[in-house]
Order: sequence, then C-alpha cells, then structure tokens
Amino acid sequence: MLDFIFKSPAWVLVAQADWMTKLILLGLFALSVICLSIVLLKSKELKKQTRDLENILNKIKKSKTFDQLIEIAQKEKNNIGGKFLTENLIDLKELVEANNDNKLSIQNIDTLELISFQHIDQFLVKSEQYLPILGTSASVTPLIGLFGTIWGLIHAFVNISQEKSADIAVIAPGVAEALITTLAGLIVAIPAMITFNYLSNEIKKHEQMLSHIIDRYLVILKNKYQK
Repeated sequence: MLDFIFKSPAWVLVAQADWMTKLILLGLFALSVICLSIVLLKSKELKKQTRDLENILNKIKKSKTFDQLIEIAQKEKNNIGGKFLTENLIDLKELVEANNDNKLSIQNIDTLELISFQHIDQFLVKSEQYLPILGTSASVTPLIGLFGTIWGLIHAFVNISQEKSADIAVIAPGVAEALITTLAGLIVAIPAMITFNYLSNEIKKHEQMLSHIIDRYLVILKNKYQK
C-alpha cells in the first residue's frame, strides 16, 4: 500500500515540488484533517439531537395537560429536548410567581413566546459551532490551490527559460506539478461544501422541530394560565 502511494506519479510530483508548493499542500492536508474531524463530530452530535427532538416532539403532541408537559420535561431532563423544555418551564415559573393570582396576561404570554424563541436561537448557535470552518474551507481551499498553481506555473516558466527550450518534456513536469495544488484544493473543497450544506440542512430541521415544540407548549400554557 505504501509502495503504491510513494511510487505513484502524484507523489513523485509532490516530492520534486519546491518549498512553496509543499507548504500549500501541507496546509491543505491539515485543513482536510480538521474538516473531517468536524464532520464526524457534528454528524454524531446532530444525529443524537434529531432522535431526542423527535422523541420529545411526539410526546408533546400527545400531551393535553400542563401536568403531562411537566412529566415529559422530568423524564427527558437528560436529553437536549428535555433541557430545552425545562428552560422554558423555568421562565414560566418565574413569571407565574411574579403574578399573585397565578394567571398570565396576553403581554405575559407574548413575553414567554419571545423568550422561547431566544432559547431556540441559543440552541442553534451551539449547533452551528464549527460549521463556519467547513464553509470557509469550501470557499478558500480552491483559491489556495489556484495560488499554488500560479506559483508552480511561474516556477515552470523559470525552468523553461533556464533550459532555453519549450519542448513538451521540459514543460509537462512543471505544469503537472503546478496543477496538483488545484486538484488538492478541490479534493478538500468539494466534500467540505457537501457536508456543510448537509449539516446546515439538519440544523434547519432541528429549528423547525423546536418551533413545533414551542407552539404546542404555548397552546397548553394558554389553556392553563391565560386570563
């Protein structure tokens, strides 16, 4: 396996490349490792969050009373959906205790709704952590590869001038050496863009599920506490 890699034409081009090309390829390799780590980490995290949110959403849809809502929050307190619901119930408790008659006005309900969507925003900020690195890598790595290609072409033309020949045998190695950085940039950029879009779409699904949880929560809340 190692012999196949180290004796391949691509590795020969890398080995004979100048220090700038090697530096660019090393940077692209480091970015690819970082992107792969983020993809594995976020995929596992979002998959678990999807299961948790789907579970608690299905339970909330079936609940009709406020006591059932509290019971769900207690049973799911270790999951992300249960923690989200608990945060909203804590806000509700503080507001109810501030009202002596244990009733909420329309203004109070609107305030709780606003706070609920602020919790959603906080949840999304945590879910989107590290995703900008993927998006930036997808945008920047082709440009880094292009920079390496231009540098390599300049290097190749300098060799041509030194050899004082434009023969294909002189030109081809230098051009191939230059183009390998563009190839490396695309190898990093394409998977980064695909996974960035996929993970972003999963987070949007989570946002929708959280909104559905809040909608059902507010309906039950209004039935119990609204004046």
